[in-house]
Amino acid sequence: MINFEKWHGNGNDFAIINSIENKIKLNKSFIRKTADRNKGIGFDQLIHIGLPTKHDYDFFIRFYNSDGSEAGMCLNGIRCAARYIWNNNLFPLRQIEIQTKRKNLKCSPKNKNNVSVLIDSPIEMQTPDLEHNTIKKVLGDDFFLSHIGNNHLCVKKKSIDRVNLEELYKNLENVLKKYECNLSIFKKNKGLIQIRTYENGTGETLSCGSAALCVAAKFLADNKNSLKISSIGGELEFSFHEDVILMSGPTNFIYKGNVNE
Repeated sequence: MINFEKWHGNGNDFAIINSIENKIKLNKSFIRKTADRNKGIGFDQLIHIGLPTKHDYDFFIRFYNSDGSEAGMCLNGIRCAARYIWNNNLFPLRQIEIQTKRKNLKCSPKNKNNVSVLIDSPIEMQTPDLEHNTIKKVLGDDFFLSHIGNNHLCVKKKSIDRVNLEELYKNLENVLKKYECNLSIFKKNKGLIQIRTYENGTGETLSCGSAALCVAAKFLADNKNSLKISSIGGELEFSFHEDVILMSGPTNFIYKGNVNE
C-alpha cells in the first residue's frame, strides 16, 4: 500500500507521496489509474517527494500529470508539497531549498495556509517561423511564449469567460505538444488580470501557478511591482523581490489515505 495526502492550491489538486524512507517507483499505468476521478483518487498531478541529488538542497520533488507524463514544474504543487513537508515534520518550519526537474526553488511559510515561493523571472522565447504562422492563424497577434520550467503560450483576449479553451488547445495540439506547451488565455482590465489555463497531460485546471507567473512577469513593472492574478480557483500574489519574483498563494489539506500499488 502507498500512503498519500490530497491537497489543493486554488483548486489545482494533487496527491502527494513521500518517497524519502521507502522509495516508491511510479509508472504511467499507476498514475493514470489513481488520477481517475471516478475510480481512483482523482487529481491534476501526482507529487513525488524524495531526497535531493545535490547537497545544497533539502528535497527533490517531481510532478506527474494525470496522463502519466512528467511535468517540469508546478508552482501550485510546490507550495502544497512544502506545506506537506512542514506539517509532517520532515523539515523545520522555515525556508526549504527544493530541487525539481527543471528549476530550483525556495519555499517559505507565510502564514497558517499561505506559502511563498522565490523563483527566477520567466524567459520569453521566440516561436519558430513555421509554428509562429500556425499559431498566428488560430490566435491572432497578441500572444507570447515563456519558459519557467514549463513552457507557456499565453494569449491576451478581450474576454475569456466564454472561450472554448479545449477547442482552442486542440486546434494547436500538434504544435503545443511538440514544444511541451501549456495554453493560457488572459484578460487585463486596469489592475485586474484574469487567466484560464489548459495544461498538457491534464486538461483545463482551476489554477496554474507557473502560467500565472508568466503573465504576471509581463505586467509587474506597470503595477508598482506588485499584482494579483485571478483564476477560476482563486488568487495568487506576485511581487519583485530583489532580482527574482516572489509568488504567494494558499495551500489546503483535503484528506489522507492509502492506495494499492
